[in-house]
Amino acid sequence: MNAYDELLARLKDIDLISQIGGLLGWDQEVMMPPKAAALRAEQISWISKTGHLKMTDSRIGELLGELETREDMNEVQAGNVRLARDSYDKATKLPTEFVGELAKHQSKSQISWTEARAKDDFSIFRDDLVKMVEMSRQKADYLGYEDLRYDALLDLYESGLTVARVDPLFAGLRKNVAPLVKAVVDSGKRPNMSFVEENKWGQSGQEALSHAVSETIGFDFTAGRRDASTHPFCGGSNPDDVRWTTRYSESDPFGSLYGSMHETGHGLYEQGRPRGLDFQPTGNANGLGVHESQSRLWENQVGRSREFCEWALPLWQESFPEFMEGVSAEDLWRAVNLVEPSLIRVEADEATYNLHIMIRYEVEKQLIAGEIEVDDLPQAWDDMYEEFLGIRAPNHTLGVLQDIHWSFGAFGYFPTYTLGNLYSAQLLEAARKVLPDHDEQMRRGEFGPLLAWMREHVHARGSILEPAALIEEATGSPPSPDAFVAYLRDKIERLYGVSA
Repeated sequence: MNAYDELLARLKDIDLISQIGGLLGWDQEVMMPPKAAALRAEQISWISKTGHLKMTDSRIGELLGELETREDMNEVQAGNVRLARDSYDKATKLPTEFVGELAKHQSKSQISWTEARAKDDFSIFRDDLVKMVEMSRQKADYLGYEDLRYDALLDLYESGLTVARVDPLFAGLRKNVAPLVKAVVDSGKRPNMSFVEENKWGQSGQEALSHAVSETIGFDFTAGRRDASTHPFCGGSNPDDVRWTTRYSESDPFGSLYGSMHETGHGLYEQGRPRGLDFQPTGNANGLGVHESQSRLWENQVGRSREFCEWALPLWQESFPEFMEGVSAEDLWRAVNLVEPSLIRVEADEATYNLHIMIRYEVEKQLIAGEIEVDDLPQAWDDMYEEFLGIRAPNHTLGVLQDIHWSFGAFGYFPTYTLGNLYSAQLLEAARKVLPDHDEQMRRGEFGPLLAWMREHVHARGSILEPAALIEEATGSPPSPDAFVAYLRDKIERLYGVSA
């Protein structure tokens, strides 16, 4: 066996371990009996330590050293070596016992977060969060950084991401998007939401609607499944086993549908990964920013378009005949695009969504730097919501406890949501150039052409290229916020007749 084949064999074992861990994590969120929590923590800890031991085997370092001297590798081989080197270097900086302890604490923290959120009691989660923040700071110190500790955590979720890169991006969005939100608020205009707010929307109808939309868009339910969880997510092990969840509310049918479309976007990406690269690093999805571009594309650029609402109206009428009588596609389109400051990130409109991400980003920067501590979080959270959005949460469930990410130490994750928004608009702009009938196709419920474009230019390319290079290859331009800002300005003007 040559060095490259030996490397791939070792990486396959590591990937299989990761897949098993992913299934255990899905089960914990969806089906696991409560009394199994302590056992699951031990199982996930063992999985994490075993994978880490295999990834840090000195033989992988020897193989990489040998392969990095070769000049005859194709782009897939070079990509596998590049990605394996990055994983190996990061893994060897983290002690195995630390990795196991972190995994065990992640499992424990997710349980306490779920209880704290359900009971609106921050104190239930407080001690676990303190330890998670301490371990995240320690992890960053192990990994190393040039300027800021937070940079080491950002890089885990999007290669090369730093505060120096994110700060100007958010500053530009604030400059361009905040005036749009203000113009809408100042206009006093609000779509008719009575058909939404005056009814109680049954779960069975929401399930039927979201399942039908997901399937029509292209999600293969013979290679995946839909379930409910406290916080929607997409997981599973490989393209033949992709699992996503949503959640349901009697008062808000849009949350389940658009949550389902968001997770379907993630699922479509997972199901479209290049099958010839199974178990290889280049066969994985390309960073969380690119992943988020696929979920935001289907949730927003497609799902909240006027054309999609025209196609989907009969499905709404079939699922909720008693509530949709007299509701037009225009009414539906305006309702699903309501722009106003709100408390819940996953239910936020496109205009205010990035402000939610900015709040979390600013809080995380201060928290990881030690400028604030966990006991300061509820107040800091509420103060920033008042500063950015002009509202305060009436309780912790709607405030600092609403997101699951901190329970498993995903500090540095949130900025990838904003990157996803920007990438999605840029990708759709490029796709439209070769799909001149895109709008009519959406109106007819013909999603295959757009999905095929994404399959070819994003999904099938795996992680062969770095994220920014993939976006440039697919669109012809480096990543930029311009397409998103133009898209949002046009949409706000059509919806509200205002501009900024």
